[in-house]
Amino acid sequence: MNEVLLPVTVWVQVAYGGLVQRARDAWSARADESGVDEAVTKMIWLAVGIAVAVAATAFFVNVFESAKSSVPDPVAPKP
Repeated sequence: MNEVLLPVTVWVQVAYGGLVQRARDAWSARADESGVDEAVTKMIWLAVGIAVAVAATAFFVNVFESAKSSVPDPVAPKP
C-alpha cells in the first residue's frame, strides 16, 4: 500500500469500527427492557393506531360522499 492511501485506509477502518460499536451498543440498549412497562407502551401504540384508523375512515367517507354527490342519477333508456 502506498503512503497516500494508508492514512485514508486507517481513517476508514477507525470510522467503521466506531460505527459498528455504536450500533451494537444501541442494539443492546434497545434490547434491554428493564424498567420499561410494556403494557403501557402497547396501549399507547394501540391508541395511536386507532386514531389513525378513525382519521383514515373519516377521510375516505368524506371523499366518497363528495364523489357520490357529483355523479348523476342513472336514467333508464327510452324504448
